[in-house]
Amino acid sequence: MVGVIYLLPLIPLAGAGGIGPRFVVQSLHNMVFGIIELVIFVITVKPEDAAFDRDHVKQLLGHTLPVAAALIGLSFVSRMSEVPLGKGELIAIMAIFLAGSVLRVMAVYQIGALAFKFDIVFRERQKLQTQKLYAWVRHPSYTAMMIVILAYALTAHHWGAGLLGMVSAWFGFQYRIHYEEKALLEQFGEEYVAYRKRTGMWFPRFGG
Repeated sequence: MVGVIYLLPLIPLAGAGGIGPRFVVQSLHNMVFGIIELVIFVITVKPEDAAFDRDHVKQLLGHTLPVAAALIGLSFVSRMSEVPLGKGELIAIMAIFLAGSVLRVMAVYQIGALAFKFDIVFRERQKLQTQKLYAWVRHPSYTAMMIVILAYALTAHHWGAGLLGMVSAWFGFQYRIHYEEKALLEQFGEEYVAYRKRTGMWFPRFGG
């Protein structure tokens, strides 16, 4: 599924006017972020993690497909767009994309290959990560993904598609977070309750 999500947007489909600047920018996004996600997948996924059972199907429908729809849909809208891309807009889009990509890599690196998983499972010797980025936010990798998808939405330069893509991705991640936090609470108990009280879900929590 991960491969399909990042390979589909690489299909060379452009608008009637041919390859435009948004096509090039979005293709670069797809290539860079696709490589990042595929490397993460290869490093972190273990054969014993995924069981094609009812819970796996629920996560596929509730989490994976909405996020995939956002990534693939916004990618195709961006690559079909013939709207000119100004220098200021280009700089802003690239800065947002870079910030999201770097944050994604940092979040995965800091939690470690043992703890980061595409499926909700726990491995032996796994501990609750509460340091570095995770001292501020409980799900920094999902925050990072939403920042990347924001860059996709801005590249599309289509308010309808951009809003739909952002909402679809947010729903997918909220669905995942709901079940992930239930599993974390069962696994770590009071330790996770205390951690959840002092951290934000998506953004840092200030002022207690």
